Amino acid sequence: MFLTPEKLVRELYLKPGMRAADIGCGTGVYTIALANQVGEMGQVYAVDVHRDALHTLAGTLEKRGIMNVEMLWANVEKSVPIDAYSLDAVVVSNVLFQLENIESFLTHVSKVLKPEGQLLIVEWSDSHGGVGPHKDHVVPEELAEQLVQKHGFRMLKRLPAGDYHYAFIALSM
Repeated sequence: MFLTPEKLVRELYLKPGMRAADIGCGTGVYTIALANQVGEMGQVYAVDVHRDALHTLAGTLEKRGIMNVEMLWANVEKSVPIDAYSLDAVVVSNVLFQLENIESFLTHVSKVLKPEGQLLIVEWSDSHGGVGPHKDHVVPEELAEQLVQKHGFRMLKRLPAGDYHYAFIALSM
């Protein structure tokens, strides 16, 4: 079973008008789920280092008539170009295993979230015989939780994320 972004995003209990970001948005499945949750009065930032992914996602959003998403090109290990303490939630899905410096990344993420802002982490639980990332790049759930807590978050809850992933929500302090 693969995870369903809509179900995981619903666990954030976002309300219309809230602000959220999908950091490392890729094809935008979480971006779209977030945009639907925060509604037309809300704001979603789709952030990625790959301009092609943002361009493709922009086309998808246009076709679907989704107007509350802003595309941001950024290397999130260096900066996240969103105002400090302005977001209610951040989704980070299948990103940690790609980063060279998870600590730097989490420092930037912690700065854009409001106090009590929610961080949803979804990550590969293993390489799963080549389905997921190389085994040397897998970030174990225990390590991800430790790093998140080290950067000023407290664990809220673990979520079912299918056979290949783990997921949890942590709150900024």
